[in-house]
Amino acid sequence: MRYLDTTELLQKRSSWGDRTELWKNEQLREDFKELFYGKCWYTEIKLLGQDVHIDHFRPKAEVRRFQDNPYNEPLQHTGYSWLANDEANYRACCIYANRVTGEGGKGCYFPLQEGSPYLTRGGSEDEQPLLLDPCKQDDVNVLTFFGGDVLCASNEPIDIKRVEISKTLYNLSEQSIKSARARLWEDISRTLAEYSTGDISRKACLRRLSDAISPEAQFSACAMACVNSLAQDELKADLDLEL
Repeated sequence: MRYLDTTELLQKRSSWGDRTELWKNEQLREDFKELFYGKCWYTEIKLLGQDVHIDHFRPKAEVRRFQDNPYNEPLQHTGYSWLANDEANYRACCIYANRVTGEGGKGCYFPLQEGSPYLTRGGSEDEQPLLLDPCKQDDVNVLTFFGGDVLCASNEPIDIKRVEISKTLYNLSEQSIKSARARLWEDISRTLAEYSTGDISRKACLRRLSDAISPEAQFSACAMACVNSLAQDELKADLDLEL
Protein backbone atom coordinates (compact mmCIF):
# COMPACT_ATOMS: atom_id res chain seq x y z
CA MET A 1 0.00 0.00 0.00
CA ARG A 2 1.29 3.44 -0.95
CA TYR A 3 -0.02 6.94 -0.35
CA LEU A 4 -2.36 8.18 -3.07
CA ASP A 5 -3.11 11.88 -3.37
CA THR A 6 -6.57 12.05 -4.95
CA THR A 7 -6.81 15.85 -5.14
CA GLU A 8 -6.53 16.12 -8.93
CA LEU A 9 -8.54 12.95 -9.49
CA LEU A 10 -11.54 14.27 -7.56
CA GLN A 11 -11.46 17.51 -9.53
CA LYS A 12 -12.76 15.47 -12.51
CA ARG A 13 -16.13 15.12 -10.77
CA SER A 14 -18.00 17.12 -13.39
CA SER A 15 -16.98 14.71 -16.15
CA TRP A 16 -18.61 11.73 -14.43
CA GLY A 17 -22.21 12.93 -14.60
CA ASP A 18 -24.93 12.95 -11.96
CA ARG A 19 -26.32 9.42 -12.10
CA THR A 20 -27.68 7.98 -8.86
CA GLU A 21 -25.01 5.25 -8.86
CA LEU A 22 -21.96 7.35 -9.61
CA TRP A 23 -19.50 4.54 -8.85
CA LYS A 24 -20.76 2.66 -11.93
CA ASN A 25 -19.73 5.44 -14.32
CA GLU A 26 -17.23 3.90 -16.76
CA GLN A 27 -15.06 7.00 -17.03
CA LEU A 28 -14.89 7.31 -13.26
CA ARG A 29 -13.89 3.65 -12.98
CA GLU A 30 -11.14 4.12 -15.53
CA ASP A 31 -9.87 7.32 -13.92
CA PHE A 32 -9.72 5.70 -10.48
CA LYS A 33 -7.96 2.66 -11.93
CA GLU A 34 -5.36 4.68 -13.77
CA LEU A 35 -4.47 6.90 -10.80
CA PHE A 36 -2.38 4.02 -9.42
CA TYR A 37 -1.18 2.73 -12.80
CA GLY A 38 -3.86 0.07 -13.14
CA LYS A 39 -3.26 -1.40 -9.67
CA CYS A 40 -5.48 -2.15 -6.69
CA TRP A 41 -5.12 0.64 -4.14
CA TYR A 42 -5.01 -1.88 -1.29
CA THR A 43 -3.07 -4.93 -2.53
CA GLU A 44 -1.05 -3.39 -5.39
CA ILE A 45 -2.14 -6.20 -7.71
CA LYS A 46 -2.13 -5.25 -11.38
CA LEU A 47 -5.72 -5.23 -12.63
CA LEU A 48 -4.97 -7.14 -15.82
CA GLY A 49 -7.87 -9.06 -17.28
CA GLN A 50 -10.22 -8.08 -14.47
CA ASP A 51 -12.62 -5.24 -13.78
CA VAL A 52 -11.75 -2.58 -11.28
CA HIS A 53 -14.00 -2.59 -8.23
CA ILE A 54 -14.98 0.81 -6.84
CA ASP A 55 -15.04 0.23 -3.12
CA HIS A 56 -16.99 2.51 -0.82
CA PHE A 57 -14.43 2.99 1.96
CA ARG A 58 -17.33 3.64 4.32
CA PRO A 59 -19.97 1.07 3.22
CA LYS A 60 -22.90 2.60 1.43
CA ALA A 61 -25.83 0.31 2.34
CA GLU A 62 -25.08 -1.57 5.57
CA VAL A 63 -22.32 -1.94 8.14
CA ARG A 64 -21.43 -5.28 9.70
CA ARG A 65 -19.52 -5.97 12.88
CA PHE A 66 -16.10 -7.51 12.30
CA GLN A 67 -15.24 -9.92 15.09
CA ASP A 68 -15.77 -8.09 18.40
CA ASN A 69 -14.64 -4.66 17.21
CA PRO A 70 -16.80 -1.55 17.60
CA TYR A 71 -18.59 -0.23 14.53
CA ASN A 72 -21.11 2.47 13.70
CA GLU A 73 -24.00 0.39 15.00
CA PRO A 74 -26.80 2.93 14.33
CA LEU A 75 -25.96 2.53 10.61
CA GLN A 76 -25.98 -1.27 10.55
CA HIS A 77 -29.03 -1.41 8.24
CA THR A 78 -28.41 1.76 6.21
CA GLY A 79 -24.65 2.16 5.99
CA TYR A 80 -23.16 5.56 5.28
CA SER A 81 -25.86 6.05 2.65
CA TRP A 82 -25.25 9.79 2.24
CA LEU A 83 -21.72 8.95 1.02
CA ALA A 84 -22.88 6.57 -1.71
CA ASN A 85 -22.30 9.18 -4.43
CA ASP A 86 -19.41 10.94 -2.71
CA GLU A 87 -16.38 10.32 -4.89
CA ALA A 88 -14.06 11.08 -1.96
CA ASN A 89 -15.37 7.88 -0.36
CA TYR A 90 -14.28 5.71 -3.31
CA ARG A 91 -11.20 3.49 -3.52
CA ALA A 92 -10.24 1.42 -6.60
CA CYS A 93 -9.50 -2.19 -5.74
CA CYS A 94 -9.32 -5.79 -6.88
CA ILE A 95 -11.80 -8.57 -6.23
CA TYR A 96 -9.53 -10.09 -3.55
CA ALA A 97 -9.74 -6.95 -1.42
CA ASN A 98 -13.37 -6.10 -2.08
CA ARG A 99 -15.28 -9.39 -1.96
CA VAL A 100 -15.63 -11.42 1.23
CA THR A 101 -14.07 -14.84 0.69
CA GLY A 102 -13.27 -17.12 3.62
CA GLU A 103 -11.80 -15.01 6.43
CA GLY A 104 -10.81 -12.06 4.23
CA GLY A 105 -12.37 -9.39 2.05
CA LYS A 106 -13.66 -5.97 3.06
CA GLY A 107 -17.31 -6.34 2.11
CA CYS A 108 -19.48 -4.24 4.43
CA TYR A 109 -17.09 -4.34 7.36
CA PHE A 110 -15.90 -1.05 8.79
CA PRO A 111 -14.50 -1.60 12.30
CA LEU A 112 -13.68 1.38 14.49
CA GLN A 113 -11.17 2.02 17.22
CA GLU A 114 -12.35 1.61 20.80
CA GLY A 115 -14.12 4.77 21.93
CA SER A 116 -14.32 6.25 18.44
CA PRO A 117 -17.15 8.74 17.86
CA TYR A 118 -19.61 7.90 15.07
CA LEU A 119 -19.79 9.79 11.80
CA THR A 120 -23.35 10.96 11.11
CA ARG A 121 -25.04 12.65 8.18
CA GLY A 122 -23.84 16.22 8.20
CA GLY A 123 -21.71 15.53 11.25
CA SER A 124 -18.07 16.37 11.77
CA GLU A 125 -17.20 13.77 14.41
CA ASP A 126 -13.68 12.46 14.23
CA GLU A 127 -14.53 8.83 13.47
CA GLN A 128 -11.46 6.62 13.84
CA PRO A 129 -11.41 3.59 11.49
CA LEU A 130 -9.32 0.52 12.19
CA LEU A 131 -8.85 -0.02 8.45
CA LEU A 132 -5.78 1.67 6.97
CA ASP A 133 -6.57 4.17 4.23
CA PRO A 134 -4.24 4.50 1.20
CA CYS A 135 -5.36 8.12 0.93
CA LYS A 136 -3.74 8.97 4.28
CA GLN A 137 0.05 9.24 4.48
CA ASP A 138 0.21 8.37 8.19
CA ASP A 139 -1.79 5.18 7.62
CA VAL A 140 0.44 3.99 4.79
CA ASN A 141 3.56 4.53 6.88
CA VAL A 142 2.61 1.97 9.55
CA LEU A 143 2.41 -0.89 7.03
CA THR A 144 5.54 -2.74 5.96
CA PHE A 145 6.72 -6.15 4.75
CA PHE A 146 9.33 -8.85 5.28
CA GLY A 147 9.45 -11.39 2.49
CA GLY A 148 5.83 -12.18 1.70
CA ASP A 149 4.65 -11.26 5.19
CA VAL A 150 2.74 -8.12 6.14
CA LEU A 151 4.09 -6.39 9.25
CA CYS A 152 3.56 -3.27 11.32
CA ALA A 153 6.29 -0.61 11.17
CA SER A 154 5.29 0.70 14.60
CA ASN A 155 5.33 -0.69 18.12
CA GLU A 156 2.14 1.12 19.09
CA PRO A 157 -0.61 -1.39 20.01
CA ILE A 158 -3.27 0.48 18.01
CA ASP A 159 -1.07 0.49 14.91
CA ILE A 160 -0.40 -3.23 15.28
CA LYS A 161 -4.13 -3.88 15.56
CA ARG A 162 -4.91 -1.73 12.52
CA VAL A 163 -2.33 -3.56 10.42
CA GLU A 164 -3.65 -6.98 11.49
CA ILE A 165 -7.25 -6.06 10.68
CA SER A 166 -6.32 -4.40 7.40
CA LYS A 167 -4.23 -7.42 6.43
CA THR A 168 -7.30 -9.62 6.90
CA LEU A 169 -10.01 -7.41 5.43
CA TYR A 170 -7.96 -6.35 2.41
CA ASN A 171 -6.83 -9.96 1.90
CA LEU A 172 -3.19 -8.84 1.84
CA SER A 173 -2.05 -12.32 2.84
CA GLU A 174 -4.09 -14.25 0.26
CA GLN A 175 -1.73 -17.08 -0.69
CA SER A 176 -1.05 -16.11 -4.30
CA ILE A 177 -0.45 -12.48 -3.31
CA LYS A 178 1.82 -13.47 -0.44
CA SER A 179 3.80 -15.82 -2.68
CA ALA A 180 4.25 -13.13 -5.34
CA ARG A 181 5.60 -10.69 -2.75
CA ALA A 182 7.99 -13.36 -1.46
CA ARG A 183 9.34 -13.93 -4.99
CA LEU A 184 9.84 -10.21 -5.43
CA TRP A 185 11.75 -10.03 -2.13
CA GLU A 186 13.98 -12.90 -3.29
CA ASP A 187 14.64 -11.17 -6.63
CA ILE A 188 15.72 -7.94 -4.93
CA SER A 189 17.84 -9.84 -2.42
CA ARG A 190 19.56 -11.59 -5.31
CA THR A 191 20.20 -8.30 -7.08
CA LEU A 192 21.80 -6.83 -3.96
CA ALA A 193 23.92 -9.93 -3.50
CA GLU A 194 25.13 -9.72 -7.10
CA TYR A 195 26.06 -6.09 -6.59
CA SER A 196 27.97 -6.91 -3.40
CA THR A 197 30.04 -9.56 -5.20
CA GLY A 198 30.68 -7.33 -8.20
CA ASP A 199 28.65 -9.48 -10.59
CA ILE A 200 26.61 -6.46 -11.68
CA SER A 201 27.50 -2.79 -11.85
CA ARG A 202 26.14 -0.07 -9.60
CA LYS A 203 24.24 1.34 -12.56
CA ALA A 204 22.60 -2.01 -13.34
CA CYS A 205 21.74 -2.55 -9.68
CA LEU A 206 20.14 0.86 -9.33
CA ARG A 207 18.19 0.34 -12.53
CA ARG A 208 16.71 -2.93 -11.25
CA LEU A 209 15.90 -1.44 -7.85
CA SER A 210 14.35 1.67 -9.40
CA ASP A 211 12.10 -0.51 -11.55
CA ALA A 212 11.02 -2.56 -8.54
CA ILE A 213 10.12 0.43 -6.34
CA SER A 214 8.47 2.43 -9.11
CA PRO A 215 4.83 3.27 -8.30
CA GLU A 216 3.97 1.56 -11.59
CA ALA A 217 5.40 -1.77 -10.39
CA GLN A 218 3.33 -4.47 -8.72
CA PHE A 219 3.97 -4.71 -4.95
CA SER A 220 6.27 -1.66 -5.03
CA ALA A 221 5.74 -0.99 -1.30
CA CYS A 222 7.09 -4.46 -0.55
CA ALA A 223 10.06 -3.74 -2.83
CA MET A 224 10.74 -0.52 -0.92
CA ALA A 225 10.64 -2.38 2.39
CA CYS A 226 13.16 -4.87 1.03
CA VAL A 227 15.49 -2.14 -0.22
CA ASN A 228 15.24 -0.29 3.10
CA SER A 229 16.01 -3.50 4.99
CA LEU A 230 18.83 -4.91 2.87
CA ALA A 231 20.42 -2.30 0.62
CA GLN A 232 23.59 -0.39 1.42
CA ASP A 233 23.14 3.25 2.37
CA GLU A 234 25.10 4.31 -0.72
CA LEU A 235 22.41 2.73 -2.91
CA LYS A 236 19.45 4.01 -0.88
CA ALA A 237 20.79 7.57 -1.18
CA ASP A 238 20.16 7.42 -4.94
CA LEU A 239 16.63 5.99 -4.72
CA ASP A 240 13.23 7.55 -4.02
CA LEU A 241 11.99 5.52 -1.06
CA GLU A 242 9.03 7.70 -0.09
CA LEU A 243 5.81 5.69 0.10
